[in-house]
Amino acid sequence: MPLTLLAAAGVGVIWLVDISTGPDFGFAIFYLIPIGLVSWWLGRASSMLIALLSTAAWIWADLVARPSVALSASLWNGLTRAAIFLMLGLLIDQVRRERVALRSVDAHREESLALIAHTLRRSAGEIESAIPDLTRAPALSAAERRAIDELRRQSRNFKRFADDVLEVGQLEAGRFRLNRERFDLSEFVATLVKETDRERLQLVAESDPVWVDADPERLRTAIEHIFNNALRFSPPGSTVHVTVGQRENRARVLVKDQGVGLARSHIDVIFRKYGRIETAATRDKIGVGLGLYVSRLVVEAHRDLPLSSHQA
Repeated sequence: MPLTLLAAAGVGVIWLVDISTGPDFGFAIFYLIPIGLVSWWLGRASSMLIALLSTAAWIWADLVARPSVALSASLWNGLTRAAIFLMLGLLIDQVRRERVALRSVDAHREESLALIAHTLRRSAGEIESAIPDLTRAPALSAAERRAIDELRRQSRNFKRFADDVLEVGQLEAGRFRLNRERFDLSEFVATLVKETDRERLQLVAESDPVWVDADPERLRTAIEHIFNNALRFSPPGSTVHVTVGQRENRARVLVKDQGVGLARSHIDVIFRKYGRIETAATRDKIGVGLGLYVSRLVVEAHRDLPLSSHQA
């Protein structure tokens, strides 16, 4: 109610200025300001009230400023402005309602994803715990061992997706703490290369250690996502080059693959939440667009440890 009264007072101020300046200056457009503000902040009912009040104020100002104009003409002009005022209020209120609805849908989606992520992580853990029993079975054929390896790989993919979904919420809200340690980034990345795909990832590192003060676990997540992204979008068997160094007293990791290629304008897209580039070459690739977004959030959390990624 106080905001409605404030908007009504604003209409009164505009009306006073309108009748004070005479017929040479039109002030009808300024009545849109309180209508728009009330519609956005208070909703449809209050905006309709202010729109009607603005219409009455404009007609009154028109009658005072232009007494020679016929009353019927002033009323007709007032009705046309009333239509404009009311339509503006309705449109802004509709935009506001849709914005609220979208935010509600987004919150529901995030809650659903978190529930799915918890379920996936639990299922992946159960699969991982069962794999050792399978590998101890006697006389496994080569096909059976490949199937077990694929099962292990898929369970890790499920766990990674679940971790990404749950970690995004923490990173976005800032509800986490970096457990910083001092370590050699070159040695750290070399270990990740061996664990990820030592056959396809080729590391080039400086001879001198690249010391950083960072959270190793979160940095591991960020770099692994970039490695896996480069491997996934490169031709099978192709080499992905990884370079570790420093420039201007900052740590630097460069990943260069032989993938499908990206336009410079796409770089910002793939580092957004759910950011994916849909092309004929990437449409069959599995992913929801969270990995590189997590990498970006982790790097931004470190701030003084910029990480550079490039997909050729």
